[in-house]
Amino acid sequence: MIGRETIDRIRSRVDIVAVVSETVKLTQRGRSWTGLCPFHQEKSPSFTVSPERGLFHCFGCKTSGDVFKFVELSEGLSFIEVLKKLAERAGVEIEDERGDHDRASEQRARKAKDDLYGINAIAAEYFGRMLHEHPLAGQARDELTRRGLPIDGPVVEAFGIGYAPHGWDGLAVHLQRQGVSPAQAEHVGLLAPRSSGSGYYDAFRHRLLVAIKDVQGRVVAFSGRTLPNPPGVADDGKGPPPKYVNSRESPIYAKGHTLFGLYQARAAIRTAQEAVVVEGNFDLVAMHARGIENVVAPMGTAFTEDQARLLRRFTQSVVLLFDSDAAGRKATWAARDTCKTVGLVARSARLGEGKDPDDFLRSKGVEPMRAVLSNARSLDEVLVRDACAALSRSSDLSAKKRALEVVRPLLNEQEPAFREILIRRIAADLDLDVGALWRTLRGDITHVPERASRSTTPSGTGGTTEEERLSKAIGEALFSCPDVLDEPDVQDCLALVAGDWTFAIAALREEARTAREERRPLDVASLIARVPGSIQDLASASLVAEEDPAAVRRIVRRSAVLLQNLVAEARYTELAREIERAESQGDHDRAMTLTMEKLTTERALRKARLEAAKEDGG
Repeated sequence: MIGRETIDRIRSRVDIVAVVSETVKLTQRGRSWTGLCPFHQEKSPSFTVSPERGLFHCFGCKTSGDVFKFVELSEGLSFIEVLKKLAERAGVEIEDERGDHDRASEQRARKAKDDLYGINAIAAEYFGRMLHEHPLAGQARDELTRRGLPIDGPVVEAFGIGYAPHGWDGLAVHLQRQGVSPAQAEHVGLLAPRSSGSGYYDAFRHRLLVAIKDVQGRVVAFSGRTLPNPPGVADDGKGPPPKYVNSRESPIYAKGHTLFGLYQARAAIRTAQEAVVVEGNFDLVAMHARGIENVVAPMGTAFTEDQARLLRRFTQSVVLLFDSDAAGRKATWAARDTCKTVGLVARSARLGEGKDPDDFLRSKGVEPMRAVLSNARSLDEVLVRDACAALSRSSDLSAKKRALEVVRPLLNEQEPAFREILIRRIAADLDLDVGALWRTLRGDITHVPERASRSTTPSGTGGTTEEERLSKAIGEALFSCPDVLDEPDVQDCLALVAGDWTFAIAALREEARTAREERRPLDVASLIARVPGSIQDLASASLVAEEDPAAVRRIVRRSAVLLQNLVAEARYTELAREIERAESQGDHDRAMTLTMEKLTTERALRKARLEAAKEDGG
């Protein structure tokens, strides 16, 4: 535990103006200094530093604190990390209440890590020099030129881009000359022991490298991209090498805890109040080189909770710019729970199929990329559309049902107004009635195979609830007389049907529409094959019945009125629970919105009861 006296001594010896000036351009005004706030976007300076009080304050975003808080916010460090950093700057030895043994152990561990950071720094300098000096580095320079990255530009320096020479021991020899132990270099993944004999060889060979830095700017690892074989060098017959090779994990590097580019992007993230997450290292470098600097990338892994927490130190908002292929969509789904767990508000942006950010920037330019990012949509909205995108309007109903199983948990978490928007989009994508979709989502959605065994006992035969019984009555009536399906009064009633009969009626409408267009009778076999297996027998029997249209209209109308009454009662009860929950959470705006909906539902419920009474009287 670090004592208060030590903390006060550090604070008194550190010049807050000098510390802040390393991040913010300050101008003296009387006793204070002012500049543009690093924690939000502004055009006129509202950020003030008072050296007398040792405090900073922004009159725009209201962020304030002492020198410890400033470093904590601007560099994303923990308080203990800030203390150690500023103590070293001020020449103050940190004293704590631990025993000599514990302090000595920590000092040894810190010294060991500092040695590893030093080895990586030596290697980074070597790789950077080889990019310019090595006779075979032309292919690395050509790769940078192809990507639109000037070899002598600031981005190459900022990201420690270099060249790992072709051959087996270029780095090993260099490190030996620098007095670096090969065993320590192996510890950080720079060297590997030879399988036969003694000695070590380079882990990175003939690759374009980028240096991976932690949030304090220390090189913790490297990532190397393969290059074509040098002229005159034949393949070794083992097949192409991995496109990318990263340093193995070490005491100073854990890929699940590291975000590539965060050190370089932290100021831009603070200013933009948002971070863009991409998949590839060179995607990030390409964006940074073109002025989009608030970008980070996971280290060849899914976006982990530890990475998200690290990013959360700098912003609460992220845009996921993952590839549009299956792997990118899978990564987007996985990132949802990660962002939700750590409290990041996430949006998703998509490029064209087959395009990654690097390709997109080189083919289209930076302004179209900015437009893509500015048009990013809610992550849940994108995931809902993803689940439906693979389904055409003529897809089988089992596939549509599986899509609803996927999106229902997402929909249940949305605010009522946004959930309504998503429901309508799904209904359009899947060619289903909005109202019927609402009811299906609120009820149980059970998996239905492509075609259930005909010996299966239909779950809809008895109708376990009143809603199921009434939905079954409407479904059977319409199957007995499909000609009435397109009548406006009947259409209005269909939105109330729930469960499997929703999909059965959708299949009937689709087949009836196709049959009319092709001027042929219904293809009964094809139709029944698309009906959920639980009610195939009932649907088949109803098709044979051929009821009178007038009788079918009466059944549909009366069942729909009773269903409307049930729906309104269920929603009224649901709203009462949601209002109580919102009020208990102190969310008074949401409680008011729900109360207004409850009043509307109450009026609809009274009307439904009157209609039901009228039908019973008739």
